[in-house]
Amino acid sequence: MTRWLARAAGVALALVVAGTGTSKAAITWGPQDDLPRAYSWNYGNAMDFTGTPGSAFRLTDVFVSDATLPQAVFATSSGNGSSWTAARRLSSLTVNAEAPTVAAAGRTLIAGWMTGFSAYDPAGAPRRVQIVISSDRGSTWARSKNLSPAGGAVDYPVVGAAKTSFGTVNLYAVWVDAGTGKVVFRERVSGTPWSAPIALGATTRSTPTGYSGLANVAAVGDLVVVAWVADGQGTVKARAVDLSASGSATAAATPAEWGTRRAMAEPVVLGQHGAPVVSTSRLAGGLATIAWNAPGRQVFAEVTGEAISPAVTTIFEDGPAAGHDYHGGYATTIEPAPGGGFVAMWAACRDTILRHDCNVRRPEARVDLLSVTSADGITFDPPVLAASAKVATQRINDAPSIVATAGHVFVQYDGSTSTGSDYDVFARVAASGP
Repeated sequence: MTRWLARAAGVALALVVAGTGTSKAAITWGPQDDLPRAYSWNYGNAMDFTGTPGSAFRLTDVFVSDATLPQAVFATSSGNGSSWTAARRLSSLTVNAEAPTVAAAGRTLIAGWMTGFSAYDPAGAPRRVQIVISSDRGSTWARSKNLSPAGGAVDYPVVGAAKTSFGTVNLYAVWVDAGTGKVVFRERVSGTPWSAPIALGATTRSTPTGYSGLANVAAVGDLVVVAWVADGQGTVKARAVDLSASGSATAAATPAEWGTRRAMAEPVVLGQHGAPVVSTSRLAGGLATIAWNAPGRQVFAEVTGEAISPAVTTIFEDGPAAGHDYHGGYATTIEPAPGGGFVAMWAACRDTILRHDCNVRRPEARVDLLSVTSADGITFDPPVLAASAKVATQRINDAPSIVATAGHVFVQYDGSTSTGSDYDVFARVAASGP
């Protein structure tokens, strides 16, 4: 079974590192390390950390592997970003799992995925959101819990987590109901039960497997931000809630407490596997970013409260970089870093003989992972290669997840052949920051 078959009707995500606003040299990546499980992949939103840099710091990464059946979600951890523990199975022996996602707050980790949407499931199999929680930084995990009803269909769930000013650890999950198009949101405040589902918006984008809005969520402190694709033209919409402004740790469970829906100034290019990615870091205060691939460029928006500005900032425009000419890209993400800087990454499609250079299933396609840093979120350093398509088994490099500390940048990403005959998850570390 090939990786691309397993990812049918899916979306491939990738990272870009944002550049500094000074003449400082771009970061330098260390050697590539292989995460411990063969035939693995994820879609970004797949790595977070617990502890603090220099004190019990631990990265946790989640991914899917179909090296054994049923296809399952696994977790692995690392204290240095290069040596990883043996992979630990999170999903049950009774379902095929897909689209893993993870978030951390304090000692709590939440991982999520969906069932029934793999190459091993029959067409029309029920698709449910499942999550699993660890209260001891991933040493042990509770049993998986269903967040969506049986018999329904969902579209690529994403989880978030944050420790609030109220002293609670809040967990969040968002997805699109593939039958109705609604953007569904649920929260869990400390040890209380999960809230009832609420709708924060909707998408009219229809696919052969139902409505698909590729909803994404991230949280930091009292700020929770959700973004999604609202229609077939790629309109990106976003919405945020500030729990402190509402005066309640449970405010996110009430639709009226959220700010208004905001249509962003640039659409996402859906034909290039486009999707909005929301990112936060507790090392960088109450700031969230939303990043995506707009026509001819990679862009992002900053969010600091409920009133979201539609304006975007360009990270990179199509053209020459790192010794190649690029025409298109996808799965852009930008991570706030300590001190006010940013690290961005994306999958950059080399200019080839293909009419659509991001057609990753064609053998001619070459997709590099590029990274940039920025000291101010306005000016970016020239991009550098984080992973190169020159490697025969890594013609396609995408789906990055970033953690940026004051002294290091950690990235995890997918590498595969265009045919999907070989695919795996890799990691690199840069001993510098923006």
